[in-house]
Amino acid sequence: MTTEPSQNAINVQVPEGFDLRVEFMGAGGQLCINGQAYAVNEMGLVVPANDQQKSNLAQRVLEVGQRLRDGTVVLSVDIDKNEALFVPEKIFGGKANFDHQNDVVAFANRAALHCHTDWRRIADHEGDKLANNWAKVTTQDPEWFWLAAPGSIHLGRVRRGGEPGWFTCYRSELHLVPVVRSGPALVLDI
Repeated sequence: MTTEPSQNAINVQVPEGFDLRVEFMGAGGQLCINGQAYAVNEMGLVVPANDQQKSNLAQRVLEVGQRLRDGTVVLSVDIDKNEALFVPEKIFGGKANFDHQNDVVAFANRAALHCHTDWRRIADHEGDKLANNWAKVTTQDPEWFWLAAPGSIHLGRVRRGGEPGWFTCYRSELHLVPVVRSGPALVLDI
């Protein structure tokens, strides 16, 4: 059965063989995905509309190293802040010299890497997490990657997966640029 799209319908490119129809309806902002009604609960989570009042909807905490359906991997979890940090499946957005790391981030966002456009450069303390959790988030051999802070006017800081501490390299050298994004650490377990 085919229906005519309403003026509030959003058309999305999906892989061949899959159908996706997302529609926002009415003043209450009800969300329909492939004909199933959803609502946003008091915690901001999208839940099936008819299950909104159920008390058995549970939340679960993401785990470091968990692979998500969108192709990202959980790098770290902070339950107190309900915040998780995610990296792409291959961890890096590309290679660049120290002063052009933002070009790699811009490319990842333009390409909507793993369907997300909120990628950013890794902060130094997040680089610590990546190095320390390397074996949990990837099977790749340890590689050198840029951190955010410069080492000096001519040097930039780098880390290597699985190794403690940071080192410096000339800012003109090409190294991998990790891209990360943040999101909730608690997810609805339907």
